[in-house]
Amino acid sequence: KNMCCPVAAKQTGRADTADMLTKRAAHQANNASETTMETTKQSSLNKIRLLYFFFRFSTGSLIPFMPLFMSSCGFTHEEIGRLQAIRPIVTMVSAPFWGALSDRTGKKKLILISTFLISAICRLSCAFFKDDIQQFAVALCLTSVFYAAVTCLLDSIVVSSLNSKERLNFGKLRLWGELGNGISSTLMMSVCSNEAYGFEHLFVVHGITAAVAVVFMLLCTPSNKHNQNQAKQTTKANGSCNNDTIDWRRSLLDVFTNAEIASILGAVAVTGCSISVLENFSYINIKSLYKAHGQENVLGQEISMYRVFHTCGGMLTWYYSGTWQKKLGPNGVIIASLCCVPLIFFLYAGVGDGLDVRTKIGFAMAEATRSAIFAAMWSSATIRVNMICPPHMTAVLQAIMDASYRGVGSTVGAYVGGFLCKKIGIANTFTLIGKGFVSLLCGALFLSSQVKSNAPK
Repeated sequence: KNMCCPVAAKQTGRADTADMLTKRAAHQANNASETTMETTKQSSLNKIRLLYFFFRFSTGSLIPFMPLFMSSCGFTHEEIGRLQAIRPIVTMVSAPFWGALSDRTGKKKLILISTFLISAICRLSCAFFKDDIQQFAVALCLTSVFYAAVTCLLDSIVVSSLNSKERLNFGKLRLWGELGNGISSTLMMSVCSNEAYGFEHLFVVHGITAAVAVVFMLLCTPSNKHNQNQAKQTTKANGSCNNDTIDWRRSLLDVFTNAEIASILGAVAVTGCSISVLENFSYINIKSLYKAHGQENVLGQEISMYRVFHTCGGMLTWYYSGTWQKKLGPNGVIIASLCCVPLIFFLYAGVGDGLDVRTKIGFAMAEATRSAIFAAMWSSATIRVNMICPPHMTAVLQAIMDASYRGVGSTVGAYVGGFLCKKIGIANTFTLIGKGFVSLLCGALFLSSQVKSNAPK
């Protein structure tokens, strides 16, 4: 027995050593696997960043300059206004259709790429119809029908591919789109103002960058099969056997009777209406001020500078949107964004005397704030809606939100802003809307305090 004890001890020591080596090898394998997964995930996120960059670079190279192109075609201001109204009106109808189609079929990637490609081709065809306003309007209408699917589907696909922790970093992915839009609009502003070039170069740049964006859509968005499998899993989790057994009418009714979703859609529509007024008339107000004070020779250069502030404000907000949502919650960020809306109107109305330094600083701050409000609102609303809506309706609800902003909000803003600006002038309209917004916010806060005080304890 005494002789066997050392042998047994040696065998036990060898077994412990083997177990230790096995655990160490398994730990190293797990670390290697985690490193590989992290590298793969980071590579996918980089592709999404580039996708947003080239997508917004492509749209920013032409869409903001379409009114200028229409003017160069000889269209009147009234005709330009009617043509500009096509996109929001069409978006109201077609965006929910594309969202519902993608949710029901699960072919989000196919619909995203197809609609973006067709919308780019239709937009490029506008260059060939500049002598015929009816054909131009048809091309613009077709562009709007297909483009209505793109932004909402892209955001829906990206947010759905992120887990709950990664969704707070959605803004850091989206800011690359803001960067692409800022760079392209600044560069194309120089091209437009240079007589050696023309609008034809804008269409060329738009076509090339749209093709690059399509490549990244193919590379980094989940496959149709993945989306269909995900849809099956969510329907099983909800107690349904397949996509055909879902009661879509009931689902829509549940969505629209959800007080939180309805309030988010309302906030998005109000923001869209406000920003629509500013987008349509702020630069006209700036141009008239520069013209009245004899500074038209620096107008293009200083508007480009304002666009830089616009880009920086949006990028910073997209970057820190996740941090703010951790502290305030998505709904808190939405409320804070609404409270900042009146400030933009007051800044655009002019805070200085004439066209002095204070007025120009006010314009720069207004551009940065306008971009920041959209980024904060859209990031928070997208994440919150994706969290609380039924899993099989993420794309359709994102499309409805897009229709609320770019459809209902933009249409109402364009018509109301146009009516008021014609009656009392642009600066007075901005001041009036700003004061009205402050009054509404004060009333809402008062009602909210009354409801809380009367609530049973």
